[in-house]
Amino acid sequence: MTNEPFDVDVLIVGAGPNGLALATELTMRGHSVHVVEKNDRTGVQPRAKTTNVRTMTQMRRWGLAEKVRELSPLDDDFPRDVVFRTGLFHKPIHTFKDAFCATPIRVDAFPEHAEFIPQYVIEGILAEHVAAHPRAELSFGHMFISFKQDDDGVTTQIANIATGSKQTIRSKWIVGADGGNSAVRDALGIEMHGQRNLVRFSTLILRIPGLNDDADLIPGLFHWIIDADAASFIGPMDKDDIWYWSKVSDKDIEIDELLTYVKKAIGKDYPIEVILRDNWQVNSLLSEKYRDKRAFLIGDACHLHSPFGGHGMNQGIGDAVDLGWKLSAALNGWATEGLLDSYFVERRQTHEAVNESASKNVQSLSEHFVNPDLTKQNAAGEKARAAAAIAIEAAKTPEFKSLGLVLGYRYVNSTAIDNAEEKAAPLEISNYIPNAHAGHLAPHAWLADGSSLYDKFSLGYTLLRLADADQAGETALNAAAQQAKLPLETVQVDLETLYGAQYALIRPDQHVAWRGDKLPNPQTLVSIMQGEGS
Repeated sequence: MTNEPFDVDVLIVGAGPNGLALATELTMRGHSVHVVEKNDRTGVQPRAKTTNVRTMTQMRRWGLAEKVRELSPLDDDFPRDVVFRTGLFHKPIHTFKDAFCATPIRVDAFPEHAEFIPQYVIEGILAEHVAAHPRAELSFGHMFISFKQDDDGVTTQIANIATGSKQTIRSKWIVGADGGNSAVRDALGIEMHGQRNLVRFSTLILRIPGLNDDADLIPGLFHWIIDADAASFIGPMDKDDIWYWSKVSDKDIEIDELLTYVKKAIGKDYPIEVILRDNWQVNSLLSEKYRDKRAFLIGDACHLHSPFGGHGMNQGIGDAVDLGWKLSAALNGWATEGLLDSYFVERRQTHEAVNESASKNVQSLSEHFVNPDLTKQNAAGEKARAAAAIAIEAAKTPEFKSLGLVLGYRYVNSTAIDNAEEKAAPLEISNYIPNAHAGHLAPHAWLADGSSLYDKFSLGYTLLRLADADQAGETALNAAAQQAKLPLETVQVDLETLYGAQYALIRPDQHVAWRGDKLPNPQTLVSIMQGEGS
């Protein structure tokens, strides 16, 4: 225990999208943050390209969705498709339409469609937002050295990499968002378990002037090239004619040789400028813990997923939101240790499901579908292409049609939800059916005034009154919540059929905490809201 004054509420190590998302969530809730990052986080990097519907919903909450849309490299009429073919200008063998639910149309299941936009652009949007906030400090070029925890908070040493000068920061909490080689995780002595080096890839970021405008090109988000001499995937990445290309590579290959594969994949003579090369490997790892006393881990610091399916960055941002509102509750004095522990319990469940799905996705790459008959213009070729289309549909649907995994997961055995409800239907990767069981995401709806139901949710808890009011029950609950310093607002909506109950209690992260036809003893709901269980 120490009597040192606090410099900041939360110190976040790592200014990637996950650390910046946590900073955004906390500052929105009125807390001070200091984010330190050893790298400059600039330049074109072959990281995530898909910001999924769940993350775009968070962007909506933060007031950043329009900025993301503005900076996306794709026009509204660009087809959000994934195309499998033997060459970039060859006839498609199979196409996944509206991959990742990224087509800019309004649907009932969610308020924001997914967006195709490079991770480095997302980072820039979040960094600019955080840096402009009066309760945030963002320090690039600063390295985490060490920290010590006590009963009250954390004392951390960081260093300016350019000057070598050291600084001590006193915070109430520290969060490691510093990637797969997390120094914070190492300092905590927390290990990662799972499968390492499942597959290795060589990736190039290229500038290919004019390729996007070629009239012979059937456009798409990703083009999977299933040819023995050019097995790879390629697609547009950003404005200014920037494309990405990647192939399985068990050894280092010279760029000139890689470019021969690129040219075979394209099949036309275009000028190609190499902007960046990146060799990377697929890992499937989960941390044994996500917290230790006053320290937490989010994003790649506690889980590494195969990127096939576009879940990595999005899962990390989900971590940030879950941890953000719970840390806010602790800082505001109404969280129990059970609420903080529920972060690990809940997020571990989603990561196990994503790891399982993403690891299956990486088992079927371009090479898996290669057949020398695919390019033949005869009966054998037609048969091979038909068989390949069936195989691709079966193997890759969970990768490009994964709304059930993105929105349909359910938290169970958590002290922050009502665990008394009957068992829900099992998770279906590609099929999302809205479900109002406690632990699920609140079913979304568009209201009569054209607004999203989610826009009615408060920063704290929201009690949805879905039918006639139980005035006595509401009065008692509001009094109990006020006494416990719990933020609670009531919203009237006519959605009893969608929710299957007359009341639903929605958490700050838009998950259902409880539902029922009659409000129970208020202490029952107060205990759930504080993380003490039901």
